[in-house]
Amino acid sequence: MEKIKIKISNNITLSDIQLVIAIQNRIITGKEEVFIIYFTDAEYLDAAVSVLIGTLPIYASKLGKKVLFRFKDTNSPILNFLKKVGIYEYFANNEKSKYITQEAIPFGKIVNEDMMEIYTDKIMKLAPIILNDEASGILSSYFFEIYQNCFSHANSDVGVFSCGYWTPKPNQLIFAIYDMGVGIPFNVRNYLNEDLSSIECIEWAFKEGTTTQNEKLVKRGLGLSRLKKFIFLNDGIMSLYTNDAYYTINNGKEDIGVLNIPIMGTLIIISIKADSNHIYIVDEEE
Repeated sequence: MEKIKIKISNNITLSDIQLVIAIQNRIITGKEEVFIIYFTDAEYLDAAVSVLIGTLPIYASKLGKKVLFRFKDTNSPILNFLKKVGIYEYFANNEKSKYITQEAIPFGKIVNEDMMEIYTDKIMKLAPIILNDEASGILSSYFFEIYQNCFSHANSDVGVFSCGYWTPKPNQLIFAIYDMGVGIPFNVRNYLNEDLSSIECIEWAFKEGTTTQNEKLVKRGLGLSRLKKFIFLNDGIMSLYTNDAYYTINNGKEDIGVLNIPIMGTLIIISIKADSNHIYIVDEEE
C-alpha cells in the first residue's frame, strides 16, 4: 500500500498538473496494488485537474490495482467539488445524481457521437456568453470536433473522459477532455514515419488541414487549428498536455515545452471567460 498526499494551489499551474501526472505515473509503474491519495492538505480543485483525478482509479482498475481517496472530513471543499462535478456519483453508480449541480458538465465517459453532442450542448449552455444561432453553431462545431478527434485518434483502452464547471467568480467555464490514449506525438510520428520531437509533433498537429486520419470524404484536421484561432481572437486560455510535451495559450501568449514526467494520452483544457468588455468573435473566413 502506498500513501500519497496531494495539495493543489488556488490558481492551477503547470506544476499542479505535473503533480497529478506524477501520481498517475506512480500508479502505472509502482509495484503496490493499493494507492491511497490524501486530500487533507488540499483546499482547491478545478475541472481540469478533476478529470485527471477521476481517471486515476479507472486506469488503476485496468492494471488490477486500486486507488482510494481520503478527505479531511465530510465537509471537505475537495469532496464537495468532486460531488458537484459528478466524480463521486460516477463511482457510486447511482442512477440519478443527488449532488451534481446545474453548473457542471458532469464527469463521464464519451462513448459515441450522441454523447459528444450532449457534452457539446452542455458546454454551450454553460458558457458565460450570449451568441446568435450562427455564432453558436460555429463555436459548438469547434468543441464537437475536439471530442471527435480525441475519440477517433486516441486508440485508448480506457476511453475518453470529460468534465467541466462554471464559476461566477471569475465568470468563466473551465472544461477538460482527456483520452488516456497513445498521445498526439505518437500518432504524428507513426503517420509521418518521421522521428520528430514531441514539440514538433504538436506544432504539426496545430497546422490547418493536418490530420492523421485518412478519410477522403470527411474534412478533418480543422479542430485544433480553428480552436487556436478562436482562443487568440478572444484572448482566451487553452492548455494541451500530451506524452512528454505541453502547449498553452494564455492572454495572447503561446508557450510550448517538455513535461518532466510524461502524461498518458492527451489532456485538453479550455477556459471560456466573460466580462463586461468582452465580445466573442470568430474568424472572418467562417
